[in-house]
Amino acid sequence: MDLNITDMADILVNTSVYSNVTGNISGNGRRMNVPFYISSGAVFDDISDNYMTSVLLPSLVYVSVLLLVGVPGNLMVIYVYCFRWSSSTSRVFILALGTYDFINCLTSLTTEIVLLTRFLNFDFPVWCKLSRFVTASINSGSTFVLVAIATDRFLRICKIHKDPISVELARNLVIISIFFAALTSWPTLLLYSTYTVIIPLKPFVYFRGKTCLISDSMIDTDYPLIFVIFLLSSHFMVDIVLIALYSLVGKVIYHQQDFRKSMRIRSMTKETPKQGGVDKSEASNSNFTVDEVEKSPPPVKDKANNRISFVFWKKMSLDSKKSSIQKKPPKPDKSLLKELKQSLKSRSSSDSKVPKSGRKMHAGKTTLMLFLVTVLFILSFLPYSILVILRYTHPDFYARMGSSGKAAYNVILRSYLLNSVVNPLVYCFVSKPFRKHSKDALRSVMRCSRD
Repeated sequence: MDLNITDMADILVNTSVYSNVTGNISGNGRRMNVPFYISSGAVFDDISDNYMTSVLLPSLVYVSVLLLVGVPGNLMVIYVYCFRWSSSTSRVFILALGTYDFINCLTSLTTEIVLLTRFLNFDFPVWCKLSRFVTASINSGSTFVLVAIATDRFLRICKIHKDPISVELARNLVIISIFFAALTSWPTLLLYSTYTVIIPLKPFVYFRGKTCLISDSMIDTDYPLIFVIFLLSSHFMVDIVLIALYSLVGKVIYHQQDFRKSMRIRSMTKETPKQGGVDKSEASNSNFTVDEVEKSPPPVKDKANNRISFVFWKKMSLDSKKSSIQKKPPKPDKSLLKELKQSLKSRSSSDSKVPKSGRKMHAGKTTLMLFLVTVLFILSFLPYSILVILRYTHPDFYARMGSSGKAAYNVILRSYLLNSVVNPLVYCFVSKPFRKHSKDALRSVMRCSRD
């Protein structure tokens, strides 16, 4: 993580302990105008403690809370979806995210806590390189999985005649995400290492500390800026893709709801004709029933790719309202209706399955849950990205802040760590089966502890 700490004299120089530090004194008592560096001892420890309590303490509390919530939360996600959930595409992706987040909590958060407690005395270059590489890799891998999730939701809802992502393909995509993460994160192994912090205290008197940042050999090159531009532009492009996919999914769901609402109005006014016997169970896992399709005009096909798109739902909704006014029920295309039934039946068998107890989670709930996970992932990186842009466009941005401003800056700069903790909370609020199995697991743990 990049931090600008080159101007901390406003925090340190007023401390009375530095009043006796006047320079390098020669053996005969004459002062020599040569630099005098404080790199250990009581003064060094006092400077480090002063910086930690005045600037980094809120960040330490923030990261500690994330660690206490993230480790048990992600362990619960791994347990429930590994042992209590049937095989499905969503299960594979959620397990991948949970595993990534759990590793991130154990490595990145613990390293961040150690770094914050001794920020100006952290001279462990290998640890620094590996921790930054793991953090960057997990963020890249999670991004890849979230794009795969959004694509799967898009195929299942917007392209119902297109095969969705299968369980086997989902597993292969998770494996690919590991290689993708390493491919995009390897520069951190070269860029990060021990960085020497030099802080002027008095004329010819300097504080010299060590911390985990861009290494001394790389700090004056263009490579850190190139890497930051690559990361920010990549996240920006991925955010556009995710927003576009979920916008299309939301549009389709909106038209589905509009269509069902119009069908309920027709049913209440008793203007719909009697329908023959249709097996409604074939469409039980979708967002609409076969009966609703039979009551509507045939879907409009895209001649280019022979797929049903969101235009189909809008057309059905508008035509159903028009037919309701004219009181003339349209006649469905039997061949297309049969094809649609088969598609729904095959899709229901491959869509997100629920716990082995047999209860099935509605596809709309799964989509909402994964959509919220994606939104929180994007939002957690947004404050960090804004601060990084400000830091590079206004180099004195951090130096002009007071102690409270710098404290807030350091907390916001670690906002992206939140995405490794919030997913279990989202699952708990949205998924009733997940809450149930989590409670069962906690009861089992409590019984074992009592025994």
